[in-house]
Amino acid sequence: MRNAENDRIVYGLAAAAGALAFMLIYGVNVLNPVWDDWLLGRGDLTQHYLGWCFFRRGSWTFPIGLTDNLAYPSYTSVIFTDSIPLFAVFFKVLSPVLPETFQYFGWWGIMSFALQGFFAARILREFSLGSVQILIGSIFFVVSPIVIERMFRHTALGGHWLILVAVYLFIRHAKDYQDTGRSVLRWGIVGGLVVAVHLYFLPMCGAFLCGYILCSFLRDRKIRWQRLLPGISFAGSLAAVTYLLGGFSTRSASEGDGLGEWSFNLNGFFNEKGYSRFLDALPMYRDGQYEGFAYLGIGIFVLLAVTVVFLVLELAGNHGKSIKKYGLEIGTGILIAAGLILFAASPEVTWNDRLLFVLTDSSTLTHYWSIFRSSGRIVWPVCYLIYIAAIVCSCRLCDRYIKNRAKAVIPVLLLGVCCALQITDISGKLGEQRERFGKDRTYVSDLQDPVWDALAQREGLEHFVWVSNSYENHQILEMAKWAYDNMLTMNIFYFARGLSVIEDTQYSVHHPDDSCVFVFKEEEMPDYLDCGLHLYEADGYIVGTTFELAQERWE
Repeated sequence: MRNAENDRIVYGLAAAAGALAFMLIYGVNVLNPVWDDWLLGRGDLTQHYLGWCFFRRGSWTFPIGLTDNLAYPSYTSVIFTDSIPLFAVFFKVLSPVLPETFQYFGWWGIMSFALQGFFAARILREFSLGSVQILIGSIFFVVSPIVIERMFRHTALGGHWLILVAVYLFIRHAKDYQDTGRSVLRWGIVGGLVVAVHLYFLPMCGAFLCGYILCSFLRDRKIRWQRLLPGISFAGSLAAVTYLLGGFSTRSASEGDGLGEWSFNLNGFFNEKGYSRFLDALPMYRDGQYEGFAYLGIGIFVLLAVTVVFLVLELAGNHGKSIKKYGLEIGTGILIAAGLILFAASPEVTWNDRLLFVLTDSSTLTHYWSIFRSSGRIVWPVCYLIYIAAIVCSCRLCDRYIKNRAKAVIPVLLLGVCCALQITDISGKLGEQRERFGKDRTYVSDLQDPVWDALAQREGLEHFVWVSNSYENHQILEMAKWAYDNMLTMNIFYFARGLSVIEDTQYSVHHPDDSCVFVFKEEEMPDYLDCGLHLYEADGYIVGTTFELAQERWE
């Protein structure tokens, strides 16, 4: 029986290694909760931060995740700003005692890296690996290219530890499935966390839940309805937290356009896309297939080669007895991986710059599939299944086929060398991240015209109204930062899912009052010259007010 105290030490060291890796990659400045310059002028990262800022400023509502500060007068949910609702709600509760400027995204990052190491260690311990093997193996998960690529781009989606939680529960199925209460509680927590972190984790974690239930039926060799209870708990928790966060209380569209544009190219496990020092990038069929980034890394490739040797020896020498022993889990895991790859590659299955075939042209299926239009992301759990197989099988090869004292040393050396190869392979990208986030920077707004200063001095302004129905994300985020600094609401924001505000916006611009400042694109002005507004040019935009400013008017 293994030593529980030793296990806790190993898990703690793996978590500490994750936190240390985060600080080495991103520096410590991002952990300063009152420094937000690093979050501004950076696309999606700015969206996440400003979404939190506006949510924090708004009054409490029920459901608790709603705010009318971002799509005034409509309500929208913090879910759709990707602001990590779990943290957004928690810190809004603490808002009265927090400083005026406060960001939690750096702490989300270091927590995610620590949990990544922690759950990787727990998964590897289930395969009875040695402590040193576990610690080295967990590093592969901590610095996996798919985590590095997401953290501080789509920040909530850097929380890959949630995928590892689902994998861990699936791996422990044989030990836990008969304890219905424990299974129901754990899967219910996972369901709630999916919504509280990011809904794209739903199909990823849900796949392992389905595998868990399937294994229960197969082990029982009959349909016992209580085996469905973990699924019911997961779905119930998912729905309850979505409701509490206001996910059902807005006009945001659940589906998005462009299914297939952001899919997984079947070369994704080998396509380094700028991450490798040794390999070159491969062509893609769609420009948006960067969403299906799933590069495994040179170190994992070497371990996979060792894994092939192990499997050949097992099948040849032992007739696959050890493989058959875990046949249910292995078979179900392969089924999960195949399903996730199929989902991620949908609906146009591609290799390099070639279209292989179209999976479906059903408009009904496509409608629901489009809820997860960036389908390429769904392949991430497969990367971790490959990591687990490569690490465990490589260690098994050494344990089984090396008979001298070296059997304790060689797997450690093998993992250590491959881990060093892995880090060396992606070291260029790690350096880029350090350069980008590890240094001080000062944000300077694009909005420098004196018109904005004049508006900032105006008392009674309450609402910022972007009149055009089109914008670039950078534009609306710059506007939102100015509006936030000047205590104004926004009528539209950069949301993860579309929200139509045309009717409210048109009513507002045709019934203007002193509480609003209107911003137009110059080429659209002919449609609004009869609205009775004083118009001013500012930084390439046309600003309209019901009151006069000291600046020269636009004609």
